Amino acid sequence: MNHDGLWVVESIAVAGELVPPLPGTDLSLEFMDDRVAGSAGINRFMGTVTNDPMFGPLATTMMAGPAEHMSQERIYLDHLGSIDSYEVDADELRLIAEGLVVVTLNRPGTDEASKTS
Repeated sequence: MNHDGLWVVESIAVAGELVPPLPGTDLSLEFMDDRVAGSAGINRFMGTVTNDPMFGPLATTMMAGPAEHMSQERIYLDHLGSIDSYEVDADELRLIAEGLVVVTLNRPGTDEASKTS
């Protein structure tokens, strides 16, 4: 199935539990052929899709922000670096690491994605 385009994070695994992103942070992931980019909350990132859906090393901007947001950002980027499979349906993408869903994303404009705004 096609996962190209922009996806907005609905939930992220923190301490083993899927939780919504912190208020005021926009976490996203955008696929463009063999490239990936997005927002980790404070910083932007970009890289390559090396073995769909696993990513090569991600380059990030280096801005600082509130400690809680920086912690969430590190967790999100760590999850992106550990993805070994995914599930996708029409409007939801689930990123999986070691058999556990670590990030769920929705396409912008869907009911689920608009709940996180």
